Amino acid sequence: MNDETARHGENSFRNILKGTSIFGGVQVLNILISTIRLKFVAVILGPAGMGVAGLFNTASLTLQQFASLGLNLSIVKETGSMRGNAAGMRDVLAAIRPLILMSALLGALICLLFPALLSDLTFGSRAYTSGYLLLSAAVFFSILGAALMSVLQGLHAVKPLSKASLVGAVTGLAAGVPLYWLLGTDGIVPAMIVLALATSLWYWLSLRKVLDTSPARWNGEVHLPILRRMLLMGLVLMSNDLFRNLSNFLINVYVRSAGGIEEVGFFQSCNTMTSQYSAIVFTAMAMDYLPRLSAVAGDNRKMCEVVNRQMEIVGLLICPVVCAVVLLAPVVIEVLQSSRFLVAVPLFKFLALAVILRALMYPPGYIVFAKDNKKLFFWMEAVGANILTLCLTCSGYAMFGLNGLGYAAIADCAICFCVYLAVNRHLYGYRFSKAAAGISIFAITGAAAMAACSFLLSGIAQWAIGGALLAAVSAFSLRGLLRRLGK
Repeated sequence: MNDETARHGENSFRNILKGTSIFGGVQVLNILISTIRLKFVAVILGPAGMGVAGLFNTASLTLQQFASLGLNLSIVKETGSMRGNAAGMRDVLAAIRPLILMSALLGALICLLFPALLSDLTFGSRAYTSGYLLLSAAVFFSILGAALMSVLQGLHAVKPLSKASLVGAVTGLAAGVPLYWLLGTDGIVPAMIVLALATSLWYWLSLRKVLDTSPARWNGEVHLPILRRMLLMGLVLMSNDLFRNLSNFLINVYVRSAGGIEEVGFFQSCNTMTSQYSAIVFTAMAMDYLPRLSAVAGDNRKMCEVVNRQMEIVGLLICPVVCAVVLLAPVVIEVLQSSRFLVAVPLFKFLALAVILRALMYPPGYIVFAKDNKKLFFWMEAVGANILTLCLTCSGYAMFGLNGLGYAAIADCAICFCVYLAVNRHLYGYRFSKAAAGISIFAITGAAAMAACSFLLSGIAQWAIGGALLAAVSAFSLRGLLRRLGK
């Protein structure tokens, strides 16, 4: 089999769906476990407690991104290039081990040295100073765990990665719920520590099974170039995650200061739920689609084919899910959380609708990254996209309250989608195929029709028409998937 044939098979509809099922299947189990945990958190802590947890989580993620210097993506690339090369892998481990340890210590030290400042910045008071002191441990173990996970990703160790993900979800449920029950909001950070420690230990044990983890003896001539290469790449690639987490952190702080901690809780709970079900598709794209796209990034014609095929599959998969979530939003919130969160039903629906646009924009959104256009990636993704999100979200909340957060999410995704299409068309000649355009129109139209039914109708009419629409959308998607499997 020649390279072209291999790539063609690798990017066939059957293989795209296979990759989605492998990486998405674990997400289904994670969603089930996380759903149970979220229900307990909502009942035990309430909206205010959810707000505190959301602020601590976004603060922790921001600190992790800052302290790790984007090395995780560099580790994936570097270890991936050394697969099958034992000596080269030992050199990479020798180079990254002190760097990762220093990163973890840096993240922990920021919490230990500035807890009062961080508490005041996040919560508007110093009441959570002790929480930030404890958060140092969670940040430390999270950075170590993320680095170990990156090595496993580079080795393409799918089973250990999947098991570690499930271990994290189970630990979050088994350790978090009792701590929330016993300590209330004071149990939020201890639960984060237990989760980070358990996950990092599991990654370490998994790594030892698939790789000789003893590093080579330090050699500056060999290892310093590896460090330099990884740092330069990491600093560029970290920008998007760092600015995104910083943007989310500032949004949460703004909502807390303008509307109160309960408003943050409503926003975070809706974000968590929409992120969970959409992760089935987005995780598969991150783990499966990006390597396939990178392999053909040098050929614009083949690249367009890969992107368009991915858009077809994504549109067919995500549309029925979003339609079901919009129709069943009140039931979902009451079952998964509590009746106290029903005020956020409209926000949940709007965020669900934004997922359609986000799913469709992801395949063309990866093109710049696959092309290794670092400068454009930085200005378009890290700077432009995050400033847009921050401005739209804060403006939406200021003008329309909770629902404004949903309006902003839809507008944000729509603008980014248009920008991606325009930039990729101009630079790389990307064009919609007729099939990809048709599926995109189907997905957006189907979700919009379900939204209209949900907001304009009520009672039996809403359920009857909405149920018929969901059945029609699902049947069309299933038929489309089966027809593509035949190809």
